[in-house]
Amino acid sequence: MTVREFLRVMWEGKYFLVASIVLALAAATVYADRKPEVFEATATVQINSVDLGDSTTPAATTTSVDTDPGLVEAPGVLQTAGKAVAAGADPKALAAQVSGVFDATTGIMTVTTTAGTPGGAVELANGVASAYVDSLPGVIDDQITEIDARRDALRDQLDTVDKQVKDAPKDPLAGAERSTIIDQYQTLSASRSTLESIVTPAQVLVPATGSSAVVVGLPRASIVLLGALAGLAIGIGLALARRALDSRLRGRSDAAVAAGVPVLAELYGVTKAARSYRRTPVLPISSRVASPFTESIRELRTALHVAMQDREHAVVVVTATDPHAPRSFIAANLAASWAMSGRATVAVSGDLRRPDLEGLLPRTNGPGTDPDGLRPTQVPNLRFLALYDPTMDPADYLATDRVRATVEAARDAAEVLVIDAPPVLAAADATILGAFADCVVLVTTAGRTARSVLAEAAERLRINGVPLTGVALAGVKGDSRMVYASTYGEPHEGDPSDTHPSDTHPSDTAPADTDPSDVDPSAASKVDDDASPERPGAPEGDAAPERVTPAREGTTPARPPVFPPTGVRVGTVASPVPTAAQDEPPTPAQVAPTIGRLLRTARRP
Repeated sequence: MTVREFLRVMWEGKYFLVASIVLALAAATVYADRKPEVFEATATVQINSVDLGDSTTPAATTTSVDTDPGLVEAPGVLQTAGKAVAAGADPKALAAQVSGVFDATTGIMTVTTTAGTPGGAVELANGVASAYVDSLPGVIDDQITEIDARRDALRDQLDTVDKQVKDAPKDPLAGAERSTIIDQYQTLSASRSTLESIVTPAQVLVPATGSSAVVVGLPRASIVLLGALAGLAIGIGLALARRALDSRLRGRSDAAVAAGVPVLAELYGVTKAARSYRRTPVLPISSRVASPFTESIRELRTALHVAMQDREHAVVVVTATDPHAPRSFIAANLAASWAMSGRATVAVSGDLRRPDLEGLLPRTNGPGTDPDGLRPTQVPNLRFLALYDPTMDPADYLATDRVRATVEAARDAAEVLVIDAPPVLAAADATILGAFADCVVLVTTAGRTARSVLAEAAERLRINGVPLTGVALAGVKGDSRMVYASTYGEPHEGDPSDTHPSDTHPSDTAPADTDPSDVDPSAASKVDDDASPERPGAPEGDAAPERVTPAREGTTPARPPVFPPTGVRVGTVASPVPTAAQDEPPTPAQVAPTIGRLLRTARRP
């Protein structure tokens, strides 16, 4: 997953992120406010040791009281401390508040206690430290008792070994064992003597004070921050899980895999274009305003034009996977796009249950419906045909020979016949109409249609022998690159280019009853000049050369640009290159192209 895809997933799951962070912040705030404060205090105890040997064997001659930190938490110590600080305190409860750590290098035992108040922590630390010091003489007594028990055991062993030596004086093992027992006995005796010589086993070195008590745990700000981070992590996990469990289409690759056919075009800005149509009932494709949606429709038209393989009369069926797809709106704009490219087009409303196409293509004020049922629309070169019989079921009616004859007649009357068919999975109408088609476009919506729904719709068309050409994917979010592509060629402030949005394409200005193949290439480059006033001094029929955009599919390519004569700069009236006859004025043929260009520039806003 790329960073861009990750950010898109996070944006799609933004509500999970926001909810998780808010809930985690609320929980952390409540916990921080209700959490009781715990204070910690520390007291240190110095353990005394006695060194009775020489400096060469310090380990064997240095003796001290038992320094096990667990003695700090001994029940007797806690019971004594509890009586000193709080009468009747449970030693088991105090055990959770007391801990000890011994540093063998310095011989210091650190006593740490916790309580709900600074004073309570200090009092408990000093009480435990004092009780610990008071308990050490008893610990020494226990150590001496243990040493005596070990000495008695060694004496018994020594008696047994002595008998072995007496019976076998030359037994080396018995002699060595006797020497070891004697050494151990002497060491224990030395330790016993050292312990008996310790008068003060330990004393409190640094008692706990009120200033040394500190708050235990994280501050409130840190708890809230950790809560926010935890909420963010949970939200990211939920967003990723939502994406993993989401079966809806996400893009071109998903749609191509699910349908088993290529994606002919990604339709950008369909919702925005539909809103614009509701405000001003003019199809976006016929408004001649470049937008991501109109360029997407032209891309779809181009892909279908290639698939039709230059058929003289082609039938294109536009259907959808489900009723939510903007099928009729796309079919209307696709038909208008073909009509504006100079091809005689007929749009057929094949959805008898929800005939939305007729409302998208209102009739013109010109002639009415012809005998074949075709009526003109407000889009030049585009006529409309409605299939309707209220006495029959729509699927039964579409399967009749009468409908087949009507479609064949409309096909012969047009170069392109665009049929708006109902959704594939809603009724059998789409498969029936698909039998008349040369190309079938399946409209689906990214982010709304499930992959399984698209796969089932495509499979149903294939099973019925319908020529499914590809998918038109609506609901795709555009970006700055698509906006740039749709507005490419429009002039910007300070742009010296000679192009202008008002410069029309020859294929878009062809009359409704004119085949674009009949358009004279030379006339295509004079579209703009025909509206300009006659140039003084120009020969009759002489047109100023101008740059013409390449012709779209199905139209005659425009002729190459013609540049002004040598010595004449574009945008200025200049004299020809100096010659031997300097006094001769320029001929009209030399200055006419430049004058025409200036006139066109003055007309532009």
